[in-house]
Amino acid sequence: MNSSRSNQSGLLSPELLIDTASVRPPNGSVFDLHTHSSNYSRDSGVRIEKLAESVIKRGLDGITLTEHNATWPTDELIRLSEKYEIRLLPGMEIGTDVGHVLVYGLDRFRPELLEIESLRRIVKGEGAAMALAHPMRPFHGQHAPRDHYKAWFDAIETINGDHADSEGGPYEILANRLGLCPIGGSDVHSMQAVGRAVTVFESTIETIEDLVNQLLAATARPRDLRPRQPNK
Repeated sequence: MNSSRSNQSGLLSPELLIDTASVRPPNGSVFDLHTHSSNYSRDSGVRIEKLAESVIKRGLDGITLTEHNATWPTDELIRLSEKYEIRLLPGMEIGTDVGHVLVYGLDRFRPELLEIESLRRIVKGEGAAMALAHPMRPFHGQHAPRDHYKAWFDAIETINGDHADSEGGPYEILANRLGLCPIGGSDVHSMQAVGRAVTVFESTIETIEDLVNQLLAATARPRDLRPRQPNK
């Protein structure tokens, strides 16, 4: 790929991504459910202000800030959401004993969340939702066994922006077979990564409670907004 079509990190230039408006249902919402800011995630290279600007440019309705083992203060997210007129909702990416898990609806990190059975118990007890993150990525440890997916997760990240996934791929088929919600997320660590992979909701998402309810109902669907490469 030549430099006019990508940046130095190899990411597609944002203008090459499919228009967000083209996948938004009437009265629906388009969210990127997997993003990191350098404010709370050491491996991210983008501050929240620049991240918010990219969300606006991409025409997303909002994002969840899934920081590594950390959450944003609620009042700060409310302030930033009002400032940028987008929805910035809290989340976490937790490094559990069976891999990374995206969590939506918990208000704080605590060490017991690192153990999958304890995490599942707390998530269910607090009315939150959890998704297996990037299951297609190699993990140096014990993977979550597939026969435990239904018991442990409410959703599966079937499209991840760091991988050459596809809509209707094997993990989306698996999620649908298990009755879990398939979701998409860009795994944002830079401005250019925003909106590569998204989750489409049929209804308006205003709060984290709205988002959790839709994930638990498995009514959302993932979309890959990277242009398809022609078959050779």
